[in-house]
Amino acid sequence: MDLISQIEEDIRNVKIQGATAIALATIYGLSIALDQLKKKNPPDPTSYLLKKVTPLAYARPTEPLAQNALRFIFGQPQENPQNYRKKAKEYENLIKDSKNKMGKYGAELITNGGVYLTHCHSSTVTGMIINAHKQGRKFSLIATETRPLFQGRTTVSELLKENIDTTMILDDVAVSLLLDNIKNISAVFIGADLLSEKGFVNKVGSRGIAYAARQSQIPIFCLSILLKYDPRPFNHSLLETRDGSEIWPQAPTGLKFYAPAFDYIPYDDNITFVTESGLLQGQQLKSKALDLYPFLKS
Repeated sequence: MDLISQIEEDIRNVKIQGATAIALATIYGLSIALDQLKKKNPPDPTSYLLKKVTPLAYARPTEPLAQNALRFIFGQPQENPQNYRKKAKEYENLIKDSKNKMGKYGAELITNGGVYLTHCHSSTVTGMIINAHKQGRKFSLIATETRPLFQGRTTVSELLKENIDTTMILDDVAVSLLLDNIKNISAVFIGADLLSEKGFVNKVGSRGIAYAARQSQIPIFCLSILLKYDPRPFNHSLLETRDGSEIWPQAPTGLKFYAPAFDYIPYDDNITFVTESGLLQGQQLKSKALDLYPFLKS
């Protein structure tokens, strides 16, 4: 197996996970393909490169940050294919700059004495929380374990390294905890894998959390750069279904599984998005994304 195929397999098997990590892995695959190009000398270098990297960007369907990398890098064909390397670096900088801008808005949402709930693992969310802690704020976090792959363990490990007061709960506890609010939760912080015109996609379990928070009038803040906007009409077929072995590795023969990895959450007034353009409501995301990143229209 060549290195690009190995990267694709690692994305599919969640060895490489997180929107930014997958986007950067796709760009790394392009760098490898550009090196190979010097030896292959194909008649159409752009088509060759796209054939190599498209499977990486679409290895997991709800990863528009990686897919938008191809829209940006290949939006204008280059006579010298090595110029695609420069475009890839520009896209990396777009991600970095966008996340830096977003972080400035997010940390202000955490206040002294607050109790916050988070689900799954988002490097953007943990980065914001750690930033607020370093600014001297005192607060506590409740994190779901996030079955079946336990991404919540990554979240709590990162927070505990910074000596942040952190409690882990079973996924199933989150809804009742929000509905009864016996822990006096101030707000929910989650990430997003995909933004669309009428809703967004995040780890399975997010929709129940959103519903319970709305019922208790607990605000939800979703941290996402607008580079995750997917210009395609959303279709539920995009929601990835994982292998049942992730739930039960040695399950009885004949047992069937239904294991969606993501939820689609319709926009509502209880959900505020923290973006590089500031705090937005869901209905504002499309116009802001297309204005800021015109290449998404391609």
